[in-house]
Amino acid sequence: MLQFSWLLLVLVFPLLVAIPTIFVIVRNFENPRLSPVPPLVLIVAVSLWCLSDAARLAVTGIEAKRALYPGYYLMGTVVVVSLFVFAADYTERTEWLEPSRLGLVTFPVLVSTGLEVTNFGSWTIESATTVTRNGVMVADVTWGPLFYLHHGLAYCFVAGAAFMFLTYETTNRHYRGQVRSIVGALTIPWFLNVAYLAGLTTFNYTSIGFAAALPIGVLMVFRYRILRLIPVARSSVVEEMDTGYLVLDRGDAVVDVNDRAAELLGMEPERLLGCDRDFLEATFPEIATAFDGGEGFDTITREEDGDERYYNVETSALGPGDDGTAPDTGSVVLFQDVTAQIEARRQLRDQKERLEEQNERLEEFASILSHDLRNPLSVADGRLELARDEYDSVHMEKIAEAHDRMDELISDALALARQGQTVLNREPVSLDRICRSAWENVDTGSATLEIVTDRTVSGDDSQLTQLFENLFRNAVEHGGPDVTVTVGDTDGGFFVADDGPGIPADQRDAVFEKGFTTSDTGTGFGLNIVETIADAHGWETTVTDSETGGVPASETSGGSEDERCASSGARFEFTGVTDAPDTDVGVESVPDAT
Repeated sequence: MLQFSWLLLVLVFPLLVAIPTIFVIVRNFENPRLSPVPPLVLIVAVSLWCLSDAARLAVTGIEAKRALYPGYYLMGTVVVVSLFVFAADYTERTEWLEPSRLGLVTFPVLVSTGLEVTNFGSWTIESATTVTRNGVMVADVTWGPLFYLHHGLAYCFVAGAAFMFLTYETTNRHYRGQVRSIVGALTIPWFLNVAYLAGLTTFNYTSIGFAAALPIGVLMVFRYRILRLIPVARSSVVEEMDTGYLVLDRGDAVVDVNDRAAELLGMEPERLLGCDRDFLEATFPEIATAFDGGEGFDTITREEDGDERYYNVETSALGPGDDGTAPDTGSVVLFQDVTAQIEARRQLRDQKERLEEQNERLEEFASILSHDLRNPLSVADGRLELARDEYDSVHMEKIAEAHDRMDELISDALALARQGQTVLNREPVSLDRICRSAWENVDTGSATLEIVTDRTVSGDDSQLTQLFENLFRNAVEHGGPDVTVTVGDTDGGFFVADDGPGIPADQRDAVFEKGFTTSDTGTGFGLNIVETIADAHGWETTVTDSETGGVPASETSGGSEDERCASSGARFEFTGVTDAPDTDVGVESVPDAT
């Protein structure tokens, strides 16, 4: 016969919740460290334990009830063992998961379970009868010693799991929500089980406790994502991190050390434990300096795999609390690998020394150009003028041209040398002002300058003056005395264009190379200096056709369309230009030069 009780609904409830929970866990399990098997087995075992109790409650015959008790014994064993394995896995007590150790601790409970199932010698159930309580027929059992022995062994597993979780909480406070929910779920059914074993209740409400604890388990899975957000054990992090550390207590004795620190200090961890601060400072002067130094660190050097490595030794106090009233509880010494930083500083220092040496050589070279070469050239010019007074010849004119050529070469070479050593002094520079100033510095003859920009850029005034001087000189040299040079805006910068013959497409990549020139009088350095100055400012330089000086054909006057198109000219574009903030840059008014 079967009977109905409201308790049946409660005992069936875990199965209804467990099925979708198991489905979600299996479909969404992503943590590579934690095995999903123990929690899944635990959920299934709890559900079957509750179902076995529900079936035992539903039947009325004593023999039928006794026949269902083995399900209670078996599922109880599976629950406690899977709980213990889950706790060891979650808290990374991996030594308990070794087959030899796990088999040793589970052997007694497995034997007792087998004896319980067979009711060996009536040691599990001495007698059993049915009684009616609150209108429900239940079994009134007199339990034998094996029943209590088995429960004692089971409680060892429960206590072990609880100990793992509780001690783990103290070292992983950010995961207290997870750990406390686990312990809370454990407490409810085991408290009810203890009450039954102690005779405080006549009905075993353990399964009811599991049914009540199941919502907490669901909360752990979905609220705290217990199977996804698994904390890494402190021991794993500390032992595997590259930073060494020592912890000293309030009495300045070493109470904790990781393998990295022991390796750096050349001592076994066991020997370091218990050493006082005096011993450490006497044996390792760097630690003494770290404790006494104002900045709290010193550097030690160690040879590893044939290479030198450097470690900063830093000290700091442990405590006080947030309110600042609690005394210090000790101190920690950290050994931080700073080899990369020291090597980077060393490379920067070497690079600085090389640059300083290069600057010194450039300075010597500039000095030779400006004094040792120009002085004899000046003497030669003076002697040439005196010679012309006594003897006039076409050869004298050629000598004068050669002197001018030498002076241009010296000026360009000096400019190149100084570009290599000049540090940019960025300031707001008006293109209008600097172009007019540069135009006056160049022998432009009857050439025309048109400025169609009011842009103010961030740059070095002296270098930009030279940039425009070289561009204007190049335009006059190749475009003739009547060339028109236009300076205007372009996307992201400005351009300098002329209406001269232009630069053939196959030569545009070569015009910025040192020594490249198509003129008999050119030095081949002018446009290279232009590109060098632009690069120093972080600008990009390109050369194209100017399309009649950079001004659209519709805006030009005079001449046929064919004539305008035939005079393509050269156009130098500078992009990536940084505009200066709005400010008064002191623009000087310079008349147009023609």
